[in-house]
Amino acid sequence: MIRILFVLLLPLLALTFGWASAETTDPVKIANFEKRFAQGIDLEQQGKLAEARAIFDGILAQEPSAKGSLREAGLISVRLNELPKASDYFEKLHALVPDYPAAIESLIQINQSLGRDVKVERLIKEFRALHDGGKIPEFSKSLCFVRERIHHDQQEIIISQFFDYTKNPNTVWMAEVMDANRQLKRRLLLNYDPDATKAMRDKDPKYANTEVFTWFEHVIKDQQVMEIDAYLQIFALPDYKKFRSAMLIIMANTPKPIYSQAVDASAAQ
Repeated sequence: MIRILFVLLLPLLALTFGWASAETTDPVKIANFEKRFAQGIDLEQQGKLAEARAIFDGILAQEPSAKGSLREAGLISVRLNELPKASDYFEKLHALVPDYPAAIESLIQINQSLGRDVKVERLIKEFRALHDGGKIPEFSKSLCFVRERIHHDQQEIIISQFFDYTKNPNTVWMAEVMDANRQLKRRLLLNYDPDATKAMRDKDPKYANTEVFTWFEHVIKDQQVMEIDAYLQIFALPDYKKFRSAMLIIMANTPKPIYSQAVDASAAQ
């Protein structure tokens, strides 16, 4: 059985949590919201998730714009595997703070799990526009984001999507397998090959729109990349579902490499 997990990996960029994000200016109400929000966080940290969410829901009933409570209630709903409810919280947070990257990343992961493919693509388009727009410099420096996290056979597969595969390191998607101790065990990549693409286009005009991609694996030993294996070249970018399916097949039945190259472990990280 495959179970989907989520985390927010992006920094909490300029988002005010708890009572301070609400509209009220009444100091008594503000103090009350602050106290209740702290209680909710404490319960959440203790693993009392339902009780914590009830507190955040109480705040939201009085102040629907309380961004911190929306975020925490959304995170709790994810941990409880109540994904439609989590989506509702993060949609409201996203509407209040459209330029908050972590909310969009959460919505991408949630909707990916719910099979809402059209919505995922719309969110990724919006995410890429925010990234490329440079409005949030720290976010714009990031190369990729986590599109999906899968827990399978006591291992976690983290699938990252890169914002622009035509730029170094030319990666489209990367799948990393972590063991129960959070140690990196495998890393598979689908990379764009600009040199092979140019050579093919120069060879024949009928290949003018062709793009060449190669499946690679970083062979890991003691948390270090010791070798790079190339498995397969393809001549069109697959959609995410096809990538995901091929990734799982390769992990289950590793093909014979087309070629292998030993690498300096320190240079490959």
